[in-house]
Amino acid sequence: MTVAVTGNNGLMSQAHVLVSPSPLGARAQEFLTMHARVAPLEPGPSDDECRAAMRSVLGYSDEGILATFQRIQHRYSGLTYFSVFRQAEILFEPTFEVDLDGNVVFAYAVMDATPDGCRSGSVRPDETVWFGFLDRDAPAFPSLDHFLECDALLHHAHQQRLLSTETPPDANAYLTALRARHPRLRPMNSASGFSVGWWTDDERLVCINGLEARLAADGHGMSPTPTVVTTWLIDESSR
Repeated sequence: MTVAVTGNNGLMSQAHVLVSPSPLGARAQEFLTMHARVAPLEPGPSDDECRAAMRSVLGYSDEGILATFQRIQHRYSGLTYFSVFRQAEILFEPTFEVDLDGNVVFAYAVMDATPDGCRSGSVRPDETVWFGFLDRDAPAFPSLDHFLECDALLHHAHQQRLLSTETPPDANAYLTALRARHPRLRPMNSASGFSVGWWTDDERLVCINGLEARLAADGHGMSPTPTVVTTWLIDESSR
């Protein structure tokens, strides 16, 4: 059982990401301009109702958490586009939830526009993005901006020449060997997260996606689902 509200009041001066995309990089900004729009959403309850939701479970309201929720609401609510990472049309519709264990979650932050009842996407008060499947979820990105950067880069990568798609038994060892062969490879931190990593040397793009493996492992060590390592050669006109 949770107490849930969808507030979108307060901090009205916070511009939407499609209006003021900074600090997103140029590629992510162009991607949103070309492919994203804002879907109309129903107005939600007031900030006072969000405070009441916290008090009813926690016994107090946390203004810092509420401020973070307000900022995420006004920057991302209604954003929708086809996500290559999620392989679906997605909608950003963060709601404010407090479960009976006292955990605050901004649920439905990144959802399939047509939900299947299995996949979920939420943001925590520290702004980390969590993706889930059924009753399992895992941290994926440090922030929604990191997720947007990843989606934009993945869209760009799919326009390059696919070199390989591999599922090594040890992704860390694979990356170490790859960097030994290509010592100029460097991390692309702005598009990377806890389960997804990007690397480039300006000739190739490498994406290591371990999200599905992490969800399948469910915190129990080895995963029956492999980590996927995809490499593209960058077209000279894109460099």
